[in-house]
Amino acid sequence: MKALTRIFMVVLVIGLLSCRDTKKEEEEETQAAVEEIEAVEAEVEEISDEVDKDVKELEDALDELDNN
Repeated sequence: MKALTRIFMVVLVIGLLSCRDTKKEEEEETQAAVEEIEAVEAEVEEISDEVDKDVKELEDALDELDNN
C-alpha cells in the first residue's frame, strides 16, 4: 500500500510540474502573439496615414483641375 501511495504522489507531482511548465510556455506564446498583433496594428496605422495623405493630395489636384 505504501508503494502504491508513493507512486501516486510521484505521478501527482510530475503532473503538477508539467502543468506549470505548460502555463509558462502558453504565456510566452501569448505574449509573442500580442507583440505581433501590436506590430501589425502599427503598420496598419502607418499605411492608413499614408493613404489619407495620398487622398488629400489627389483631392487637392482635382480641385486645382476643376478651378482651371
